[in-house]
Amino acid sequence: MGYALSLVLPIFGVIALGYLAVRLRILSDAAIDGLDAYVFTFGLPILLFRNVERTVLPDTLPWGLWLSYYGAMLAVWLAGSLIARFVLKRDFGEAVIIGFGGGQGNVAMLGIPIVLTGFGAEASVPLFLILAFHGLILFTIATFLLELAQLPVGEQVPIRRILMNGLTGSLKNPIIIGLGLGLIYGRFGVPLPGPIDVTVEMMSKTGIPCALFVLGGMLTRYHLSEAATTASLTSTLKLIANPLLVYLLAEYLFGLPPLWVAVATVLSGMPTGVYSSILAGRYRAAPATASGAVLLSTAASAITLTFLINHFRP
Repeated sequence: MGYALSLVLPIFGVIALGYLAVRLRILSDAAIDGLDAYVFTFGLPILLFRNVERTVLPDTLPWGLWLSYYGAMLAVWLAGSLIARFVLKRDFGEAVIIGFGGGQGNVAMLGIPIVLTGFGAEASVPLFLILAFHGLILFTIATFLLELAQLPVGEQVPIRRILMNGLTGSLKNPIIIGLGLGLIYGRFGVPLPGPIDVTVEMMSKTGIPCALFVLGGMLTRYHLSEAATTASLTSTLKLIANPLLVYLLAEYLFGLPPLWVAVATVLSGMPTGVYSSILAGRYRAAPATASGAVLLSTAASAITLTFLINHFRP
């Protein structure tokens, strides 16, 4: 437990500093937005480039890793949506968002820092293999379902447009670009020139603290409000059901290497990502629930992530 606490407490300490900086009006929302743009355009992509270009990828496609992570995520998403639709009597669009929050985690601002800090550069391989398809799979499916919920009865779903938007969005994502460039350059086996290497090293060290600080600042925008019940459902699915199912599949069904099991499980245990709230607001589908789930799951994840990390790094 000592190692887990020594890892989690500083991480959530930086998040708390970001939260207080905005809450106490030391920094404005505009400042946080600017730092957020830096994190996603430079900080995290360069960090991932640095790690991936130094790693060796497996010779075979990791179907077990993908099926463990994405199979569990989609199963939890479906279960949450069915509960919301038929037990809580929510409409189709709201049910999609409630379930989506149970599957889509904050893998960028929190997942990448925790995985790389907790398990080292060796974790870059399974992390890269998961993140390579994360946005394409989740956001394309979510957009498709929410567009479907918005259409009048009898109108056709613009499937081709949604798929193309999802693919284009993924290819333009700076994090995916950083991963891809790291993968390509690493295959050449040529070290970066001295000054460039030092620059990349300096920039890569800013990704984790800046991402955590931004996350804290952004949490001031979310409120639990009247949607505590559905936000609690989403948070429970995200922090407990999702990582438990990933662990069972990765460990017992596919027998993945211990490090891969740890990375997939811990990454799936990240709290609900802010994109859930963005989608909910855009499609006017359970925005209060999505906002509450981001706040509640992030706060609760300080406890659940401590237990997860302690399990893999006692």
